[in-house]
Amino acid sequence: MNKTGSFFASTGCVIKLISRNSALVIGLSASAALAGESAVSLMNAGMPSACAEYAENVSKSEGNFSSISPLVNGVRCYGAFQFCDSGTIQQYYSGTPQQFLNDPSAQTAAWVKYQQNQWQFAQKGGLTSAVGKEVCYNGTCAVLTQSSILKACQFGCAGPTSKLAKLVAAGMDCNAPGTSDGAGTSVCKYLVSGAGYDVSCITKSSDGVNCIAPSKP
Repeated sequence: MNKTGSFFASTGCVIKLISRNSALVIGLSASAALAGESAVSLMNAGMPSACAEYAENVSKSEGNFSSISPLVNGVRCYGAFQFCDSGTIQQYYSGTPQQFLNDPSAQTAAWVKYQQNQWQFAQKGGLTSAVGKEVCYNGTCAVLTQSSILKACQFGCAGPTSKLAKLVAAGMDCNAPGTSDGAGTSVCKYLVSGAGYDVSCITKSSDGVNCIAPSKP
């Protein structure tokens, strides 16, 4: 089992995986990921600088400004934050999907608004109670922060049928039914990988964590 934490370095927020069974330490820089937009490109598209590192983290799990997802259950998603044509892109953007892809600033503005709305849903539904809890996924553990909750809200946080709501109701059991999307991606993956980022531009508050210190084995 590994423990995960993150801290700011000159190249961005670095995740460290520290094995309980050995002294091996592996550093994975978010900026080294192959997919997604960088903090700089996101800021150039209007992303608030305070949330740029977090937005980069989410984008690297989702896509680039020009990304189009495969068709899953009749739904296709678009852009750096994968707004889907099941109603989400229509709610946050008035143009066509292609126009959305061609407009990074619109993608950024839509995503910030989406995240702000999802944070309100998470608070209303009691999902922010998960902050401070430890969750493990595929051998990696993290203490959840506000940014964990928000990244999990990429799956949507409105109502008791959301992936995160079902996880909280199941006592944070990552194997519980209804906690993965149609492509099989677990909400726990997003909770763990999203821990430790400044999201005050969205939540208008701070949980005192801005890249958490690495845990000791």
